[in-house]
Amino acid sequence: MNRSELLHALQPEIRRRDFENFVDEPPAVARGDEGVVVSGCTTCKKRFNMKGQFADRMADDVASRALR
Repeated sequence: MNRSELLHALQPEIRRRDFENFVDEPPAVARGDEGVVVSGCTTCKKRFNMKGQFADRMADDVASRALR
């Protein structure tokens, strides 16, 4: 696989990911529970405190999926 094919294969997976805030363990509104807002990847629901951790996860996760 050449570089352009590899990049083309990786781009859709990269675009799915984003570093945002999301509610971890969503609350059960009927019971009056409260959720916790955390930073991380909203697609895979992984917590990250820093963008560097997110970038490392992207490199590990996205590359491994594309190279299978």
